[in-house]
Amino acid sequence: MATAPAPLKNVKATKAVEVCEHFELEKKARPLLKPDASPREFLDALQSDRQYQSAVCFLAHALPHREAVWWGSLCLQKASGAGLAEGEAAALRASVEWVLEPTEENRQAAEQAAPAAGKGTAAELLAVGVGWTGGSLAPPLPKVPPVPPGPYLPAKGIYGAVLLAATNAAPLPVQEALRLFVELGVGVAEGRIPWPADVKPKRSGKTWGF
Repeated sequence: MATAPAPLKNVKATKAVEVCEHFELEKKARPLLKPDASPREFLDALQSDRQYQSAVCFLAHALPHREAVWWGSLCLQKASGAGLAEGEAAALRASVEWVLEPTEENRQAAEQAAPAAGKGTAAELLAVGVGWTGGSLAPPLPKVPPVPPGPYLPAKGIYGAVLLAATNAAPLPVQEALRLFVELGVGVAEGRIPWPADVKPKRSGKTWGF
């Protein structure tokens, strides 16, 4: 008798359609989305059909912000290792510091580290995703009311970060990198790959894993 897949305990939605309401699902993935399918069932269908980009997008929107950023940071680290430029490494480090201790101070630190990572880099998008977990999209000007980011805006940054990381995972082909990243995301969703709960960010020097 086949063993049932482990539940995605870090995904709050009970049906996949609840997640897919918040982004535009690729046309070729739509036939796989059944009305009553659980997030696990839909992810399994996407993986079986090798639709890894759609699976990455789904995970980015299905995971809570903290878990999604953690997953994104693991993908970047796996893709680039110690090969990141200084600005990219600083943005990645700031993103992980927010995961370990999700304070407003650390959110702002990640937001401020994003530009130095370079426009359109995976580390920049990940740090931008952290920045979008709070604060305001409006400029800090007198008489300009705050505009909180939408609840699914961080997912856009994390999705882009993971896709870009896959393009930098040479010698792995992009499709193979995406497959591995989806497996990492499923591990995070199942709770098998948590961040280290006993580690706190260090304001000087390196933090965990970097």
